[in-house]
Formats: sequence, structure tokens, C-alpha cells
Amino acid sequence: MPGKGILWPDGEVEQVEGVEAVFKQWQLYAKLEELNYLHHREAYALLGQFLSRISRPFTLLDLGCGDAGFMAQALAGTTISRYTGVDLARMALTLAAKNLARLQCEHILMENDFYEVVREAEIKAEVIWIGLSFHHLPQPQKVKFLGLARKILPDDGYLLMYEPTLLEDENREEFLERCQRVSKSLWVGLTAAEREKILEHIVTYDFPEKLSILDHMGRQQGFSSLSLLYQDPEKIFALVCLPA
Repeated sequence: MPGKGILWPDGEVEQVEGVEAVFKQWQLYAKLEELNYLHHREAYALLGQFLSRISRPFTLLDLGCGDAGFMAQALAGTTISRYTGVDLARMALTLAAKNLARLQCEHILMENDFYEVVREAEIKAEVIWIGLSFHHLPQPQKVKFLGLARKILPDDGYLLMYEPTLLEDENREEFLERCQRVSKSLWVGLTAAEREKILEHIVTYDFPEKLSILDHMGRQQGFSSLSLLYQDPEKIFALVCLPA
């Protein structure tokens, strides 16, 4: 986190600026959630339906958990016994603690990078959830992540992901152009500056895969066939399940 361990006056200024930048970024992401431009409501409603069909007590590892607001709703009424959320943003984890307080289960929050957690930590879970984070990894790291995730899960476990995906006949450049068209035509609740900020993030950090490639990578690392549980109307985001 910005400012951790800094003692000099200049560092204190950097810490304030860093916190302010994170706060503004978080505000913009919260606005996207509120306007449902990333289709969180539909995806998490279906995730809740999926999890509600697990009859035995289960543990869930939420990678890139954010404020866990939608996740807390999805877990309500399930047999969840322990929830572990991982995120780099301390602000988000503070909000997550409040949102998860309503659940009648143990919950653990970790301020860490999700990839480092699956790579180094001794964690076991029946369900792993990663939402809008996996696509930031380059493809070799995606493959490694899937292998590490498979080791965490039991043979009857699940890896569930909600991520942007390429169409089968589309490359990354065409995907970026499609995102730009969708944002201009449908994200009317954002200012031009806010749309530009989001598109800048997508161009810099988003490296989505085709569903067929995700399925292939998953099989390589010991998962069963990928199931598509939801795709938004513009076919930018997909909710998928990789059974162990």
C-alpha cells in the first residue's frame, strides 16, 4: 500500500497523493458497479444460484475480492463455512469486513496480491472465485495460475471466473475496438473523462482469452471441461466454471 514504512516528509506527501488516487479509482469502479455496466448483478445472481446448490459445507477463496458486496449477497443462504478474501486495496478490505459481517461463517481477509497467495500460501478451498482479475495476467502466468488453483482444490471442487473474453474469431485489437464502441454507445452515465480513464485501463492491462483457449488451458492443468454459465448481451464478459 502507498506510504507503508515511509518516514520522510516527502513520503508523507506521496502517501496522501497515493491514497487519493486509489480512492478516485475506487469511486470510478464503484460507479461502474452501481450503473451495472459490467453486469455484476446478473453474474453474481447466477453465482449465488450455483453456490446454493452445494449442499455440504464449503470454503471459498475469493481472489481480488474488492469490497465483497456482491459476494456477500451471493453467499447468503448457502452452506459456506469459511470465506477468505484477497485484495491489494486496504480500503476495499475495510468495506469487505462490513459487508461480510452479515454472513454466519468465518471470514478471513488478506491484503496481498492474488497470484502470490495461490503461489506461496498454504490455502485449501472447495471453491475458488476470481472476478475481473485473471485477464490481467500474461498467458504463461494464466497457465501457471490454473495449475496452482487446481492444487488448492479437492477433486470435487470448482474454479469459477467472471472475466472479459475474446470472441472465437477476434483478436485483442478487435476486442479493444469493440469495448470502445460499447462504452460510447451504452455507458452514457459516465462522463467522457471517466470513459477515457476506463478505456485507458483496458488498453493497458486487459489481455482476455477466447473461451476455447481457457478451456484448453484448464484441461492442461487438470480441470474438466469448461462450462459457460453466463455471457452479457454484448459478449464482453463471461461467467465460467472449471470443475476440478
